[in-house]
Amino acid sequence: MIHAITCLLWPLFGGCSPFIDYAVTPNALALNPVYYSGHPVIATGNVERLRQLRGASFGTPAETFYLCNGKCVQVFMREHTPMYEGERVSVRGFFSVTQRVGKLLLHNDIDAAEIFPRV
Repeated sequence: MIHAITCLLWPLFGGCSPFIDYAVTPNALALNPVYYSGHPVIATGNVERLRQLRGASFGTPAETFYLCNGKCVQVFMREHTPMYEGERVSVRGFFSVTQRVGKLLLHNDIDAAEIFPRV
C-alpha cells in the first residue's frame, strides 16, 4: 500500500508499472502480442465463442471466450460470469502469448481478474 501511495505522489521515480493497466484493443493485442506479454491490460470488445468449463484440472468453474474488435484474443476466467454471446464487455487482467492452464494451452490470452459490461 505504501508503494502505491509513493507511486502516486512521485511518479517520476519509476517502479509504478505494477499499478498501470495498458488500455488496448483486442486488435492491438493480436497484432503485437510480444509487446504486451506479461503486462496488465484492459481491453474492450464483443464476446464470441463463450465456453463454460468445469473440470478436475481446474477444481473450480472456469470459462473461456474470445474478445473481438476486429481481431480476437482469448480470455480465461476462473469463475462463471453472467454474460452472453455478443455482449460488449471490458476485461482487466494479465496478457500472455502462451499460457497452460491444466490441460488447456492458450495462445494470445488474457488471464482475467475482472470482467464488467459496457454499453
